Amino acid sequence: MNRKQKKWKHVLLTLVLAMLCVAGFNIFSMNRILLDEAQVMGTEIAKRLAAQEMHNIVQYQWVLDTLEASMRPQNRTEDTAAWMQEYLVYARDLTGLDEIEIYASVDGKIVAATYWEGDEDYGPTASQWYQQAIEAGGGIVYTDAYIDVRLQKPVFTIAKQVRGTQDVVAMDIYSDQLGVSGIREELPEEGHYYLCDSQGQLLYYVAHGEASPEVIQEQISQLFNEIQAGEHTSYQSFTQGIDGRKRGVYYHPMENGWCSIITIPYSTLLAQSGKVWLPFAVLLGLFAAASAAYLVSQWRSRKSAALYNSIVGVLSNSYYALYQVDLNQGTYEMLKGSDYVRENAGNAGDYALLLQKLAEVIEPEAYEEFSGCFDIENMRQLMKKRVRNYGGDFKRLFNGRYRWVHVQMLYDESLQPGKVVLCFRDVHEEKEHDLARMELLQNSIHSVTEMADSKNRFFSCMSHDMRTPLNAILGLTRLAEDQVDQPDKIRAALGKVRAAGEQLLGLINDILEISKLEEGKLDIVHQPFDLAENLRQTAELFSLQDGGQRTFRWKTDLRDTAVEGDWRRLQQILNNLLSNAFKYTKPGDSIDFEVTEFADTQSRYPNFRFVVRDTGAGMSKEFLGRLFVPFEREVRFGAANVAGTGLGMPIVHDLVRQMEGRIEVESALGKGTTVTVTLPLRLAEERRPEETPPSYEPADMTGKRVLLAEDNEINMEIACAVLEMHHLEVTQAWDGRQALELFENSEPGHFDAVLMDMQMPVMDGCAAARAIRALHRPDAATVPIIAVTANAFSEDIARPQQAGMNAHISKPIDFNVLEQVLGRLLAAPSNRQESEP
Repeated sequence: MNRKQKKWKHVLLTLVLAMLCVAGFNIFSMNRILLDEAQVMGTEIAKRLAAQEMHNIVQYQWVLDTLEASMRPQNRTEDTAAWMQEYLVYARDLTGLDEIEIYASVDGKIVAATYWEGDEDYGPTASQWYQQAIEAGGGIVYTDAYIDVRLQKPVFTIAKQVRGTQDVVAMDIYSDQLGVSGIREELPEEGHYYLCDSQGQLLYYVAHGEASPEVIQEQISQLFNEIQAGEHTSYQSFTQGIDGRKRGVYYHPMENGWCSIITIPYSTLLAQSGKVWLPFAVLLGLFAAASAAYLVSQWRSRKSAALYNSIVGVLSNSYYALYQVDLNQGTYEMLKGSDYVRENAGNAGDYALLLQKLAEVIEPEAYEEFSGCFDIENMRQLMKKRVRNYGGDFKRLFNGRYRWVHVQMLYDESLQPGKVVLCFRDVHEEKEHDLARMELLQNSIHSVTEMADSKNRFFSCMSHDMRTPLNAILGLTRLAEDQVDQPDKIRAALGKVRAAGEQLLGLINDILEISKLEEGKLDIVHQPFDLAENLRQTAELFSLQDGGQRTFRWKTDLRDTAVEGDWRRLQQILNNLLSNAFKYTKPGDSIDFEVTEFADTQSRYPNFRFVVRDTGAGMSKEFLGRLFVPFEREVRFGAANVAGTGLGMPIVHDLVRQMEGRIEVESALGKGTTVTVTLPLRLAEERRPEETPPSYEPADMTGKRVLLAEDNEINMEIACAVLEMHHLEVTQAWDGRQALELFENSEPGHFDAVLMDMQMPVMDGCAAARAIRALHRPDAATVPIIAVTANAFSEDIARPQQAGMNAHISKPIDFNVLEQVLGRLLAAPSNRQESEP
């Protein structure tokens, strides 16, 4: 080889070496560019997924905040556990969150919507969630993840202290409720996503491969410790993935202490770089080819960079505007923005000018706060405090209409020193939905509070009105004890005691009536009756009671008098209205009672209008709005001096409503009141004359033997005294079991009747009656068994009949009624059942 060839050889070798060096340098540079861009892209993905995770967790916080507000002392219901059960169903339906559990530490005891075994012995104040919540002083805290002993899957607890107490409300959230939708589409090819708590416990992940959860947890724990140690902050850092491949690591710490981690295979990150080696390998021998290959590699590098920039741009599509702000220079650079800001403020410039232009589109009420939060000085302070994610919601003008916008100030070490990014995102639909949901929850809490207040007022009034006759009874009893030598005064005191007792009984009956009406358990029966005759008797009764002190006029205009309906309930309505009219008028006033029949095209039956009009005290306009509220009474002028429970008109209102009628009231103070009730009544059909039921003479009680079952000593003493006073022989039984044994051990026919209390220990009255009827002895099926109880509702009558009892009388025992009932039972067939009319 000659010197010239050697020279060219050396030149060619030098060129080849130079080309290889240039190629190697370019490949190295390209890899660095790709990894640099991957660092930005991966970190941005981790941030965005972390932000979406936190956005999803907000709805859990709303549920917990609402639960805490309801558990405050002024809002808390008596049955907290029952309320929490209803609230859990409500929260699950409202939010769509199925696997959540809510509970609370109340006075050092656990109260839960769902019963767990061991709740009675569990001490919540020693738990991690309780202590963290107390230390937070009202802020929401997150516990580290742990394995649920019941479901054997990861769960974490969020908790909050109840304002003004040492109580804490808490919620368990299972990890399979985490994970935002569309994560796989968000990740680059073969990318893995991991969500960890503050201790590195894996909460949620999306990863390829066949590794078990235990293996994944082990590797993620190691990776988490490396991140905590400050590693993986450079583009050069990497880890060995669960699939054994070299992977880049990108992460973002969340504000609740969690960490969002992304890993991407180097083969994906450097895919473009690998394609560059082949052209260089083919064209190594040619300088021109090497140069061309170099140019091609440069072109491909720029194209790859542009591709990854496009990926980063796609990630920013969630934001309609992005501004990088230099806090040291007081300037901004628009990365992405609206045409309005671009035309009026430019793509870059003085940040103060940008704030001035934003004042023209931000809602005026929000701009002052916005400008204060995002001025240069405040953002510097936030950076010093290392606040990485700061923002809020406000309304911004778009094409003449305001929409909700979310602004975030992002700061991270990956940015240049002294620079932050302001991100603006349209959240109008989400915000409106959240506001509507919050309003619904607030309305629910308000309704619960109003219900509790109403119940408290009801019981307060009920207690007051029951104490009034009860105090009279106690006081008159003491007075009678001090005047035992003055029979006239004792008789007068006993008469007043009876009147007070009847008043107390009437109040109790009204309260029970109200309860039945509210529960919809009131029975409306339909029986034929003569309306005209019943109205005449009712009017004459009130006329006789008044004795002519007032002018009482009544008239009827009826085409049909034979109707079907519930006369007892209708009489209850009329008695209430007429009683009020007489009660609230003075001697010399007038009262008119009118009943007319008219046709109604909206009803299948004729309608009857009942009008009670008086010229008495009347009611104020304010009180008319509360007329049908239990225990409400007019307290002005003469009305305050008239006794009443305030339950009559609410009962009338509910009776009319359940009888498919309507009621109207007109009144004015000093001018009287007019009440109009309109009810549909069915016309009675033609019926064949019914046989007159046989009448029975009262039974002769002398020497009759009665088995009396009663568990109350005073009631037993009173009943025995009444019965023995009328020459009956009484055998006492103190519960149903004892009554059964006494009857079973007696001679057949020994007892002429059994008086059975309904509510007794060991065995109640119905069970004892059924057991007596089942005995194998001749008198077991025929002996009269009479239920004796303080309740007189239809279901209270039906139960004894179903148990085989013959009749039903009320406490205290009225001996005249007992004589009539026994007279019928002793004369009637043995299988006949009767009840007190």
